[in-house]
Amino acid sequence: MGKLLHNQFSEPARLGRPLVIAHVQTRMNRSGGAEENTWASCVHQAQSGHIVHLFCGRSSDVEEYAGRGTPVRVHLVSELVREVSAQDDLAAYRKLSTLFDEVQADIVHTHTSKAGIVGRLAASNAKVPAIVHGVHILPFSNVGLAEKLVYLTAEHIAAPMTDHFIHVSHGTRRAYALARLGGQRLHSVVRSGMNIERFQTATMPDDWRGMLGVGPTAEKPRTILMMAVLEARKRQAEFITGFARVTRPGENIRLLLAGDGPDNEILAALIHSLGVGDRVKLLGHRSDPERLVALADVSTLASLREGLPRTIVQSLAGGKPAVVSPLRGIEEIIDSGRNGIVVRSKDAQAVAREAVALVNDTGRLKAMTQAASTAPVEDWKFPSMFAQLDEAYRETLALPRVAARMGAREDARAQQAVYRCA
Repeated sequence: MGKLLHNQFSEPARLGRPLVIAHVQTRMNRSGGAEENTWASCVHQAQSGHIVHLFCGRSSDVEEYAGRGTPVRVHLVSELVREVSAQDDLAAYRKLSTLFDEVQADIVHTHTSKAGIVGRLAASNAKVPAIVHGVHILPFSNVGLAEKLVYLTAEHIAAPMTDHFIHVSHGTRRAYALARLGGQRLHSVVRSGMNIERFQTATMPDDWRGMLGVGPTAEKPRTILMMAVLEARKRQAEFITGFARVTRPGENIRLLLAGDGPDNEILAALIHSLGVGDRVKLLGHRSDPERLVALADVSTLASLREGLPRTIVQSLAGGKPAVVSPLRGIEEIIDSGRNGIVVRSKDAQAVAREAVALVNDTGRLKAMTQAASTAPVEDWKFPSMFAQLDEAYRETLALPRVAARMGAREDARAQQAVYRCA
């Protein structure tokens, strides 16, 4: 497999050695879609014969990823944090610059907002031949004016250093074009890969009755599923509040929240204060998301800043319609009114109302479930993602400026070898 990838990448074929690829991600944990995408990319490239490093920030579970037994070399960069911090950001920039130089990275591939800014600046400083940025989310979308200006300014500074932008959706690609970001650079859309077959063939969890809090002979309640990191950006609190307003105690309906994150205790307290513990269940992290989709009647997502959410693709792969907030590019998977609903309002409580209304409308739910089961999800399969990613790297390495930098890097290495021999 390694030989195949080297042949796809014209520059490594000429070099006669594997590429050294450094991925940078602010946070690596078990719940995020960007994290899953990044890890799959790293493993694919390492198993293809390249030398792959993953540099991740302070909030990462490094031991968990390092213990997976793959060839990926995982490093903690404790200076890299999600919050804006002049001191930490400068320290992360310096640390990454040093690390990129030490590993002699040929390509630096950054992911998400903070790692994307700091990592690209550091890669440019370390004279890395090729710099790629993965756009998993739009940091400047649906935020306050001041925050938007900060993000756009940072992105405009980093854009000229970027050789290739890799987007998870055409929606993010269009947003970058409208913001005039990287207009003279390569842009590609590479779908976020996943094991689609896993969702297409799944069955409900064996413990579904206990999970939903029903007896051994009770029928399954109407079930709404939200799979997302428990953090403010995902707006679970507002969704729960809206759900509480349109349901009643003892009603045969359930809202399942799967995932972990910093808002876990906040959400647990909210569920208690609203008195919806009989209908809303915090499941924590689950390693069987496909079985949760099989259990659900409808999936939902209320956040406003996403790339193209994997959980919605997974829902349709499992034959379940989705109710989502008006995300940019969501129409690439949701045909609103047919296999799901894109709520016109940006209000998370409105998303909750629409989700409850759908599971209560048997005829409409049946029609949308049928449509969801035939949704085109082939582009999100792992082989498709890997092929698209390989092609994006090939295009990057074929750029004259990148080829020139790679040539200079090889000349320097050859010169160093001569000095060592002498």
